[in-house]
Amino acid sequence: MSILFYDHLVDKTEVLLFIDHLPEPENHKGKLRQLVDDIIHQGLIEYILQKLHPHQHHTFLTRLEAAPYDPELLSYLKDHISPEFEGELQKEAAKLISIIKKDLST
Repeated sequence: MSILFYDHLVDKTEVLLFIDHLPEPENHKGKLRQLVDDIIHQGLIEYILQKLHPHQHHTFLTRLEAAPYDPELLSYLKDHISPEFEGELQKEAAKLISIIKKDLST
C-alpha cells in the first residue's frame, strides 16, 4: 500500500476493521486489504478520467505514474475540473467504500 495523493480523502477504517475481525487466516486478510485498495484506486481513477477532458488524460496519468503521492495532483484536478473537486472525490470514495462494505457483508 503506497501513499497516494488522495489518501487523506478516503476513510477505510470501517472496512479494514471488518476485515480484521473476519475468521480468516492473516494472509487472506492481507489479500482482502490489497483488493480493497485496488478497487478504491481503480474506481477513483475512473471517476477522475470521466471528469477530466480527454486531452488532459495523458498529462494526469503520466504525473500519477511518476509521483502518485504528489499533492500537486489534487491541485491539477482542482484547476482542470472544479475548485470543489476535493469534496467530490471524497464523496466518490465514500460511495465506493459503501459498496465494498455491502459486498463484504454478504
